[in-house]
Amino acid sequence: MSTTIITKKELTIPAGVITQVSDVIIENEITHTIIGADIDEDTITLEVQFTKDEREIIHEIEDIVSDYEEEAE
Repeated sequence: MSTTIITKKELTIPAGVITQVSDVIIENEITHTIIGADIDEDTITLEVQFTKDEREIIHEIEDIVSDYEEEAE
């Protein structure tokens, strides 16, 4: 019997990419919870839960956020 390890991670998502990030989360059925919002920074904070096999999906989300932040500078 194998054990699946679930990793939890908090991600801060700018409002400008929330639709893109939402699409990735929904398409891949990633378990998530909105745990905060910052009106001044125009972001939401998500807690995502994922397995080792889903790690690349989380990296894809982080890349979307990173690319957006680089373009905003």
